[in-house]
Amino acid sequence: MRVAARFLTLAALALTSATFTACSDDKEVVAPKYDVPTTYNFANVSYSGQQARMAMLGEMDAYIKTANTGAVLDAQKLQNMYANTNNPFAASALNTAGKQLRDKTLSTVRADYDGYLSAVATASLSANLPATNGTAGRLTSADGTKKYLVNAKGVELGQVIQKGLMGAVFYYQAVDTYLKDEKIGSAVDNKTVTPGEGTAMEHHWDEAFGYFGAPTNFPTNLTGLTYWANYSNQVDPALKSNKTMMDAFLKGRAAISNNDMAGKTAAATALRTEWERVVAASAIHELNAAKGVVADQALKSHYLSEARGFVMGLRYKGDRKISDAVQAQVLAKIGDNLYLTTGTDITDAINLLSTAYGFDSIKGTI
Repeated sequence: MRVAARFLTLAALALTSATFTACSDDKEVVAPKYDVPTTYNFANVSYSGQQARMAMLGEMDAYIKTANTGAVLDAQKLQNMYANTNNPFAASALNTAGKQLRDKTLSTVRADYDGYLSAVATASLSANLPATNGTAGRLTSADGTKKYLVNAKGVELGQVIQKGLMGAVFYYQAVDTYLKDEKIGSAVDNKTVTPGEGTAMEHHWDEAFGYFGAPTNFPTNLTGLTYWANYSNQVDPALKSNKTMMDAFLKGRAAISNNDMAGKTAAATALRTEWERVVAASAIHELNAAKGVVADQALKSHYLSEARGFVMGLRYKGDRKISDAVQAQVLAKIGDNLYLTTGTDITDAINLLSTAYGFDSIKGTI
């Protein structure tokens, strides 16, 4: 009995010792320490493709707006600009950039934008005629200073196209491609450095930043903002999105360069969440503008068309906060015939978006 007891005691001590040794060998995972710069001036950064597509949309938008002053649009030229074929751009470098908007548009809505481009060209055949409910043409603001080409239902297709492609290309590519595991996950190379581009993971992060449209020293520098950075700045007084977005871009890029994958993931999550909030706030921003000019059909159509483009964009993020049903309700309140949209409809659309995104305390100031 004593021998057996002594054996059991020794065995227990051995097990305890082994357990202690195993625990003492465990190393606590400590996040690497590194500095996060205050501007987007990292080594080996390139997002020229994103800048080219923004410039392409800029030229397309400027061309469509010539119809506001009576020009008839060439439907084939618009398709050429969308797909970058047959040298359609005045900036010759865009024609040879090897980039296009169409192939980066979310595939499920690509045909929709083909249709919008065809429709705006058709509407432009009446660009020198006054628009009325049921007839395409130009709407003129009450003070005579603004003219907008609209279709037979009062929709300014040029704004739907511009704001829509901001969502279907820039927003979609950033939040549903470049800021997800497909482009920055553990399987993506973060060791091999390509001069001028960095690692594959760094480059993909930079491309997401490129689609935001901000200067490298944003938001200290607010000069030359384009597309989403411009709208982030417009809603920033209420949303405080400028700092949130830029801090996350800086933190995530620094984290990748210092192999802090937890930091990268946290920054990507923050960006995807805040960017969706910017899209929703941009829609409310335009709806608030429309609410104030309901009696001026030209301005009402202009702002509601912008809002419609932004609301469409909310569908382009897979794990969106807004439900499909609520998004459809917002579009229904905006309406497809903008002559019939009332102030109450606009208020209802604002409230639906505000409730979905928790903006009730700020919806009137966006």
